[in-house]
Amino acid sequence: MSQSKNPFEIRLEALKMAKEMLDRQFDVQTEIAYKAYEQADKFGKDTLEAFKEYTPNMFQPEEVVAKAKEFIDFISKKD
Repeated sequence: MSQSKNPFEIRLEALKMAKEMLDRQFDVQTEIAYKAYEQADKFGKDTLEAFKEYTPNMFQPEEVVAKAKEFIDFISKKD
């Protein structure tokens, strides 16, 4: 028999999901940045400029909370 979660546990789960999603997004963007850097280096272009252009910014805590709120709003939505 499964135990239902209280509101704090639900919010914690939403925060974890949001952070995991943003972590993965950051990882993908970082991988793309490295590939762009390698291509710039390979073709003799300005690698520092490519690095600045493609390197993603790390997400902020506010973004995790906003994404978690999107999840909670979606779950709470009554159609």
